[in-house]
Amino acid sequence: MTKSMRILLYCDGSAVSLVALDLGKHIALVAASAVDILALGTTTDRVRAANEAIATAAAELRAADTSVAIYQRPGSVTWELVAQARAADYDMVVISSLGRRGVRRLAAGSRACNVVAGLATSVLVVKGRERAAIHNILLCSAAGPASRETILFAARLARSLGASVELLHVMSQVPLQERVSTADLEAEADQLMESQTREGIHLEDMLAILRAENVAASTVVRHGLVVDEIVAEAQDGRFDLVAIGAHTAPGIEGLLSCNLATQIMLASNRPVLIVQQNR
Repeated sequence: MTKSMRILLYCDGSAVSLVALDLGKHIALVAASAVDILALGTTTDRVRAANEAIATAAAELRAADTSVAIYQRPGSVTWELVAQARAADYDMVVISSLGRRGVRRLAAGSRACNVVAGLATSVLVVKGRERAAIHNILLCSAAGPASRETILFAARLARSLGASVELLHVMSQVPLQERVSTADLEAEADQLMESQTREGIHLEDMLAILRAENVAASTVVRHGLVVDEIVAEAQDGRFDLVAIGAHTAPGIEGLLSCNLATQIMLASNRPVLIVQQNR
């Protein structure tokens, strides 16, 4: 993935979009060969701020031999982002979120939710404090075949960024399969791998993918409700980004994981990368 991604960025002159543009630029400098940037804004001051920030980012990217195209659009952020993202084959779209709490959190997150829901492209939702780089990634994995694409995408991105990865798997306290040992539901990562349970084999396979990409990686297993445990682990100050797959599983697992990525994106206080499948 090193210098091979095509990334879509935007800026509407707001403080949160400036933070997203800056982080997107830092990622693109090491991972992207081509970057498209949407210049948006609803007021004269916002348009001016957006244009100034985009010009600065574009100059830095071009100096690093990254191709940059800038598009000026007058429409709404959500509509224009979705329309542009559907018009080209992007590997990742970088957007901002206000990251508020409670009812205001749901309203503030509606733009990000609408963009994520409207695309078949991986989306990085930037929120929280300004970050000049990504050093540590919390990578969330379900014990299923679709996780392989999520792990591979995140591994290649981590390699480009020089970031380390903690691979997190949450063991639900409610068995989703027959003949699941209650001891397995309480086991730690090394115990699961040593006993070669379904989850242990999965963790070993995913670690192998990360290490094949020369990414420093470790594993951790938490026990409880998936969203609560992922958010609790993400609160650790070590992590600069949370990565999770956008897929859902069939049957009861699908019902329990429905909108899982959106819930984590809304609840987290740091950037969340939602990786689409079949990229």
